[in-house]
Amino acid sequence: MPISTAQKRKLEKHIEEALTDLVEQINLASQSSETVELDQALAGRVSRIDAIQQQKMAQASLGRAKQEKHLLESVLSRIDCDDFGVCEECGEEIGIKRLMVKPESIYCIGCQQELED
Repeated sequence: MPISTAQKRKLEKHIEEALTDLVEQINLASQSSETVELDQALAGRVSRIDAIQQQKMAQASLGRAKQEKHLLESVLSRIDCDDFGVCEECGEEIGIKRLMVKPESIYCIGCQQELED
């Protein structure tokens, strides 16, 4: 049995809030991942290396945030499908608590554990 319409709306609101946060993260990470330009005479080699490492971390963070944003947008596009919230393995309801934590889930907790073992 799929999740109720009220549960879908609650999940939809939760996802939209997460997307708003992700857009902010993407904007901040985009600014932090821009090319590092330091005057080596003023900053020194160690500072430049540190700045480059920070840039790389920001780029990785940006990539993860974009990936998560794409995943959540995909969930929103199929949230009103009849089989949304139904485990693709056993056909049972996934459970709203699991979907609130991991909206992209396509397996119930039991089937997910079996697949991971």
